[in-house]
Amino acid sequence: MDIYLGLDLCRKNIQMSYYEEGREEPTSIYQLNNTETYQLPNVMFYSEKEKKWYVGNNVSTVRFQQEGKIVEDIVGNIDSDAHVTVEGAAYTYEALLLILLKTHVEEFLSRSPEYELKGLTVTLEEYHPKVYEVLGKLRKELGLSRNAFYIMSHENAFFQYVMNQDERLRTNSVAMFEYGTEGMQYYRIDKKHQGNTRIYYLGQQNLSEELPYAMLLEDVKVLDENFAQIARKKMRETYISTVYLTGVGFTDKWIEESQKVLCDGRRVFMGQNLYTKGACYHAKYGAYEADRDCVLCTQGSIPFDIGVSVGDTEGRNRFYSIAIGGREWYNMKGQVTLFLDDTNRIEMLYRDKVSKEMQREIIEIHGLPKRPPKTTKISLEVELTDERVGAIVIRDVGFGRIYPTTNKIYRKDFSIGHIE
Repeated sequence: MDIYLGLDLCRKNIQMSYYEEGREEPTSIYQLNNTETYQLPNVMFYSEKEKKWYVGNNVSTVRFQQEGKIVEDIVGNIDSDAHVTVEGAAYTYEALLLILLKTHVEEFLSRSPEYELKGLTVTLEEYHPKVYEVLGKLRKELGLSRNAFYIMSHENAFFQYVMNQDERLRTNSVAMFEYGTEGMQYYRIDKKHQGNTRIYYLGQQNLSEELPYAMLLEDVKVLDENFAQIARKKMRETYISTVYLTGVGFTDKWIEESQKVLCDGRRVFMGQNLYTKGACYHAKYGAYEADRDCVLCTQGSIPFDIGVSVGDTEGRNRFYSIAIGGREWYNMKGQVTLFLDDTNRIEMLYRDKVSKEMQREIIEIHGLPKRPPKTTKISLEVELTDERVGAIVIRDVGFGRIYPTTNKIYRKDFSIGHIE
């Protein structure tokens, strides 16, 4: 049976959802003996007796019954140079995180011999280079191809979730309040049309100063009143069809006055597993915006495609994409191979996904030996190093034994919004 997994990795916990044939939507994995929460704690225990690692909920059943080593705050310590020693072996926190994630996935797949993992999408509350590197190793450990594995932001997971719900729920804008230990965040998806293209803008606002998590521990009546006041203001800004409430701070115990405000003329849903389900939809169906005439614009996504001008058989120049935009900057990468004619010039193109306008840049490659047309083979690679800075790397590949490579590498840096 084909299985698709969505995994939400946060500092303190993991949530997992799976999609199997015959079901209309993903199913989330409950905490052991507690069907009210899907949060699986990021904790590990090594049993000296059994010579194995326990993770998540299974730790509580053995940590007080057996001798061993307990490990906590694995994601929080990912930058630490410290090692955890277990029976003479030293583990970095990166190695521990890989064991934690792989064990979670393998334990789920072991529920049925018929399960076969076909796709996995991981969503992160924030990007971290070491976590990203560990996830790359996880893909290889699980034997998944690059096309069957994806890493996305919480914002993107929210979008994927919303777009896979009943279309009537997004007739107008869609809003979400997330209330966690860091305070409250507000998100809103707005849709606009430009010709036949649908453009979705996903904005975010930090409300933590007005609604810190500490209010939940002090006076919930005041919290309810303050949230109702803020919600009333947000609901007046534009027409909103549906509101989602997520995060550990939201419970039915204190939402009374604010619930009346939110439910006035719109649908309201509350749950803790929105991000993991959004990731699971992506694992099963791919990005909603792919192969559709629509564009997602978020704060962390790159608003343009990067490509090269390539002549066709009829003598016309066409855009040939290297890296597809409209996704998180850390997913903006790609590589192509070209054969040059009698030239050392490459025309790079940066195509705005919304306006379709094109910026052009000519790159001259100096120092290549003179070769006949179509015998100079080069590779072009695009990769961003943060939200604003990237580079185009050009390598001389050569042409077999006839024209061996010079091993020359050329690098052209660029910044988002400033292409020279």
